[in-house]
Amino acid sequence: MVGFEDDWRAWHESRERYAGAEYGPAALESTNWLITEPAAVEGVPGLWALTGDGGIRGSDLGTSGSVVTLRGSESLRLGRRELRVFDRRGSVALRVFNPRRPERERFSAIDAYPPREGWRIAAVFEPTPGETITVTSIDGRSHDSDLAGRLRFTLDGVAVTLSATRTPQGSLTAVFADGTNGTETYRFRFLPIEEPAADGSAVIDFNRAYLPPCAFSDQYVCPQPPAGNRFSAPIRAGERAVVLGR
Repeated sequence: MVGFEDDWRAWHESRERYAGAEYGPAALESTNWLITEPAAVEGVPGLWALTGDGGIRGSDLGTSGSVVTLRGSESLRLGRRELRVFDRRGSVALRVFNPRRPERERFSAIDAYPPREGWRIAAVFEPTPGETITVTSIDGRSHDSDLAGRLRFTLDGVAVTLSATRTPQGSLTAVFADGTNGTETYRFRFLPIEEPAADGSAVIDFNRAYLPPCAFSDQYVCPQPPAGNRFSAPIRAGERAVVLGR
């Protein structure tokens, strides 16, 4: 039977493999918001434009008359760079991943607090059907998102709540900030939430708090924590910061 610490270490090692992968989050070189008029993208041959139906078209890619169209999860390798479509609620961008990006080549590890069972905190989940929450990304764009529910628990002896939404895959997730941000940890973190029991009882495992993609590249547009998910108490659990070698 796998113990608590061994299970956490396996998770942490998988996170480091993902973060340092050749085309992982640290390889994101640019996010290019396009229009229907073809334009050049730095580091990539050709001219790139929106198709008008959620896709991206590239032309003049080095072969006379060559044209390529990318939609959805399609990607394209041009040399070492990989091109992907990024769709943010109808606004479409071309993302360029480069395994030779300096921050990706220098990626060494993810610093994290040692796992502690005390950071698995009992909570009560209260569903909030029909309620929405305003989510603001780090670039200032805001949108309303369905609020899955609130988790009520005690942090440093104080009763608090954590607002959670659902991922496209249906899992509960939260974005939070705490008293360690900016000194011991990145400015905010993401947190997967275990599915509550039928009676609403739940466990919040802060040991699994992890860095958002924007900790690895400033070309991501991560959602920030809503006001109710900003705690003054320090939460010394989970991932802390990206470690770069020389």
